[in-house]
Amino acid sequence: MKAVLSGILFFLATGVHPAYAIDMTAGVVLREMPSDEFVVYVAGIVEGLAYARFRKDSVAAGRKVEDGMQCIRDWYHNNPKRILKVEEAFRQHDKYPPWVVLAAMVKKECGE
Repeated sequence: MKAVLSGILFFLATGVHPAYAIDMTAGVVLREMPSDEFVVYVAGIVEGLAYARFRKDSVAAGRKVEDGMQCIRDWYHNNPKRILKVEEAFRQHDKYPPWVVLAAMVKKECGE
């Protein structure tokens, strides 16, 4: 009964029948999303990760700490080949959600 109700609510909220819904894996995003939307989508995830890092570091320190956030933003925005690296990572890890792939890339570059 819960599944039926969930399906109805999903349809009412989105206008999409649940049977047509697909998992938003890195592979699906890479294949299906137009390139201009892909760039904006990835930038949004990166900015979200940067802000989450700022909040985590600041709460732990009891004051504003922007170093981790700035590392993430610099890694993405100051790297001319960033989107090529993201595309390659999405190809290699196409079964994972995009934010998981990006979080792993961020962790490698900027720690936790």
